Amino acid sequence: MGVANLGKILQYASAVLGIPAAAAGTYSAYQTYFSSEAICQQLRASIVSTMEQNVSAAAKRALLRKDVDEFDTRCGAKDPDARALFQAALTTDAPPAAPAAPGTVLADAGPGAAGPLPRAVADVFGHSPSGQLRGWVALVRSGSDGPGHANFDGFALSLTSLPPAGAVLRARDIIPVWLKPQRGPNEQSELQGRVAAGQCVRVLGTQPAEGSERTWGEVTPVACPASLPSAAN
Repeated sequence: MGVANLGKILQYASAVLGIPAAAAGTYSAYQTYFSSEAICQQLRASIVSTMEQNVSAAAKRALLRKDVDEFDTRCGAKDPDARALFQAALTTDAPPAAPAAPGTVLADAGPGAAGPLPRAVADVFGHSPSGQLRGWVALVRSGSDGPGHANFDGFALSLTSLPPAGAVLRARDIIPVWLKPQRGPNEQSELQGRVAAGQCVRVLGTQPAEGSERTWGEVTPVACPASLPSAAN
């Protein structure tokens, strides 16, 4: 959205809300009269975009620091999984993953993989303590948008409905991968990697929620099949 269009929207919103045109600048009006959720989504998108840049670790940390600190203050309490990922991005010394060569595939993607999987995907996903391409993700979480928010499409996920082994799911957003299911507050030292928005995983096993927190799936990354439905929930 261009600045001019945003300005028009803010002028209209100001008129509806009875705000004098000179009462605040565009940015302050946006902060005051638009939801905190919109600000969190904007920060999240900016951070994820920076995380994906192919620059040195030191340069990336410098670019991330201000937005991550603001996300932590404004949004961290209601999105602890994203906070774990973003805090890890500030502390890692690993260089950016080299782009996969054309045709590079992973031999250990496992049965049920729908096609070639770039090696760079595995580098970001990470490996289990035994060295296998598998890890744990929250399938459903509770948050500011209410209990039972699904993190994946491809199955009618809920706090009481778990996908069968072999199901292929597509991530709705960037999702942390853990060495084991997190019960209660996240343990930062158990963060393994991440699944990118739009990336697919195959379910190896599941664990139900304890209380009304999160359901868990042990997964491995796979290429998305063309037939995989989206927005299943």
